[in-house]
Amino acid sequence: MEPTFDAAAKERALREESERWDTSKPEAARPGDVPVVDVGPWFSTGDTAALNRVGADLRRASETVGFHQLVGHGLPLELREEILGFAREFHALDDATKTPIRMDQPGHPGGIGWLGYGNRKLPTRATANRNAAFIIKCDDRLGFDDNLWIDEARLPGFRAAVERYAAAIEALALRLLPVWAVSLDLEPDFFADAFVNPLWRLRLSHYPPGEPVGDGGYGIAPHVDTTFFTLLLPDGPGLTIHHRERDRWIRVPRIDDALVVNSGELLRQWSNDRVLSTRHFADNVAPVDRYSVPFFFNANADHVMSCLPSCHGPDNPPRHPPVSYRQSQAAVQGE
Repeated sequence: MEPTFDAAAKERALREESERWDTSKPEAARPGDVPVVDVGPWFSTGDTAALNRVGADLRRASETVGFHQLVGHGLPLELREEILGFAREFHALDDATKTPIRMDQPGHPGGIGWLGYGNRKLPTRATANRNAAFIIKCDDRLGFDDNLWIDEARLPGFRAAVERYAAAIEALALRLLPVWAVSLDLEPDFFADAFVNPLWRLRLSHYPPGEPVGDGGYGIAPHVDTTFFTLLLPDGPGLTIHHRERDRWIRVPRIDDALVVNSGELLRQWSNDRVLSTRHFADNVAPVDRYSVPFFFNANADHVMSCLPSCHGPDNPPRHPPVSYRQSQAAVQGE
C-alpha cells in the first residue's frame, strides 16, 4: 500500500526542527555564496542553447544553495517601485482602517487579508513575528474579488496596483517554468499541465526598524517555504539563509534589479530531495523601515505531485508519497 502524506506530522516536525536551529551568529555573504542566475539571454532570444545554459546555472544554484539572485527577468522597474510604494502607504494607515480586512474572519477564506504586527502565523511559531503583512491569494477557486480589500477611498489605486503587480509576477513565474524543467533534466514544457491554474500568494510585508535578532524574536521566524518556488522583491537587506555547504547562516545582499528566488518544500519533495528547501528568516536591524513583497508560487492546488521521472530510479527510489498543495502542510499552517 502506497504511503500517504501526513500534513500535520510534517508541520510538527518542521516546527520542532526550526526551534533547534542556532541562528545567533549570522555572517556577511562571501562572493558567490548566493549565485546569480541571468535569464535575460534566453528571454531575449528563445534560443535552446541559452535555455540549456541558464538551466545549468539554476541546477547548480538549486542543488547547492537553494537560493539565487534572478536578473534579466524583465519585470518593469516602475511596477516594482509602485508596489513597494503602495506597501509603504498601506502599512502607514491606521489600524482602524485595516481591521475590517483582518485575516481569518468568519465567512472568508483563510490566509488572506491584514496580518497585524506581533502575529504568530505564516509561519506559526511560539514567538511573535515582528512584521505586519497584507496577503492575497488566487487559484482555481479564488479570484481577486474573493480577497479582502480596504475601502478604495482610504488608499486610491491600491487594489489596481496590487492586481497589476500580481499579474506581472505570475506571468514571470510561468515564464520561468521551462528553466526549472531543464534544470531537472525534463522537457521544457514538462510543468505546463501542472500550472494551468496555479495557486499563489502575494504578501506585502513591513518590518519596523532596528529589531535585533537573538532575543527570541524575528521579523519572520526561521522556516522553510512550503512552495514550489518563491520570488521576493525586497527594498533592502534583511534576509538571512543557512548555507548548507558552509554550514553558516549568511545575510543575503541586495543586488539592484535582482529578485531573490528560493525553492520550497513541495519542489524538494517533488524532486526527491534533489532540489534544496533552505531554512531562512527575515529581520530588520537597520534604522529605517523595511518592506518586501514575496510571491509564493505553486502548482494547481489539486495537482498530485508524484516523484519527477528524472529524479528517481532503481538505485534512488521515491522518498516521499504523492501530495497536492491542498494535502500539504501549507493547509495545516492556515495558508
